[in-house]
Amino acid sequence: MAAHNTRNTLLAAAMLLQDDDSDSNDESMETISPFICIWASLLQGDEKARIRNYVENVVPLYTDTDFRRMFRMNLSTYKALINYLQDLPGLQPAGPGRRDAIPLNSQILLTLWYLGGVDTIAKIADRFGMSDSSVVLCRDRVLSAIVNLRHKLIVWPSRQEMVEEADIFSKRNGFPGIVGAIDGTHIKIRAPSLHPQSYVNRKGYHSLQLQCVCHHNMFSDVFTGYPGSCHDARALKNSDLWSKGLMRCNMVYHGLGDGTYPLRRWLLTPYRDNGHLTQGEKKYNFYHSGNRVVIERAFALLKSRFRRIHHIDSPKVSTVVDIIMASCVLHNICIKQNDNIDEFLSQDGAAINVNLIQDHNTEGMLKRNNITRNLV
Repeated sequence: MAAHNTRNTLLAAAMLLQDDDSDSNDESMETISPFICIWASLLQGDEKARIRNYVENVVPLYTDTDFRRMFRMNLSTYKALINYLQDLPGLQPAGPGRRDAIPLNSQILLTLWYLGGVDTIAKIADRFGMSDSSVVLCRDRVLSAIVNLRHKLIVWPSRQEMVEEADIFSKRNGFPGIVGAIDGTHIKIRAPSLHPQSYVNRKGYHSLQLQCVCHHNMFSDVFTGYPGSCHDARALKNSDLWSKGLMRCNMVYHGLGDGTYPLRRWLLTPYRDNGHLTQGEKKYNFYHSGNRVVIERAFALLKSRFRRIHHIDSPKVSTVVDIIMASCVLHNICIKQNDNIDEFLSQDGAAINVNLIQDHNTEGMLKRNNITRNLV
């Protein structure tokens, strides 16, 4: 009541100032009055001005092209995502105790907006007509739900699918038995409050490691959360893939990794160029590199579609991990929906400083040499 009276008093004062016949000119009065009204609103505790009914009134007017540009995926892909999420109990309209619950489509759209761009939480709150805290709540709920879909959408190929994958890769240049390519990339983050130095990578910024295996177009394994100072080989050895790789590859097939990874029967790496490679070994390296483009392209598309992961400015490492994992799940959903939007690909190329390691085992060397002899 006191705040209400204060506001009325200030509004009355503004009106008196505007009606005053004093020597003050009209232009100065028109400037003073709005500021008094704003001050009155702040004293009353009114919410700041926001876009109202953006999802209800504006989004339905978007063309398919507009929707894709705003939310970084096609409308048909968004509808498929809704189908994945709509029945999850943790994603019913948000806002317990609120007068107006937040609909599921609003929660998902604001999360896509967050992942696809670099707007602050405050700017997203303005666009979607809600408080900053509601944006964070909805984002975290949707991210958690998407991450929980990873076991359905990021899966290792079955035996029959491995036969098909090997055939697809073989058609590129004749390199046999490939079921995917592995690589790591760094996701730039805010310096964590605990042990920040352990997150500084070799390029001097704070990051988290993202390790992925990609078959010809989709992620089949994702592992993230290790600090940026961690070497690619160490990240691999701490992932499930290290102990399960041979069985996953059915004792026959293999993935391809660059020289930062150890050579194994199920993980083939290039020959280290010491200046004395044979023609066969050079051909092997050339064919090997030609097949690894799938993981490089997957990372390029992931980072171009979901621009948030260029630099995740979240204070909680657990939230950063969810953002990265959810982006990978959404990437696979987009590929499943044939939503492979090439215009999102960044035109910026960056050279990668690769530190080669030598960690070979006998089975891996024999397999690599055998493939080298049989390449035509």
